[in-house]
Amino acid sequence: MKPPCESSTKYILPAIRALIARRLIEEYGYTQSSVAKILGTTQAAISHYMNIKRGGRFTEKLQSIPEARRILDSIVNSIVSDRVFKEEYICELCRIMRLQLG
Repeated sequence: MKPPCESSTKYILPAIRALIARRLIEEYGYTQSSVAKILGTTQAAISHYMNIKRGGRFTEKLQSIPEARRILDSIVNSIVSDRVFKEEYICELCRIMRLQLG
């Protein structure tokens, strides 16, 4: 039996990071390096997210859930307005995805 956070770390978190990175870069003009610093990852990882080499498996599923889209909007808006986003948002997204996936 795998703990729920194990699958979240492997599949869901990359999808969350990919969606956040894509929005910050495409909609707000952030650089890959600045997004990497914000998300606590590398520029290379952000490049993979942008080229759908990482995180692609669950991005469509996340975007199809209204509550998940609302939380993603809150995260992006917090980053853009220089407020620190709450890590609980990420935990909530993982919870939503685990419920949706069964």
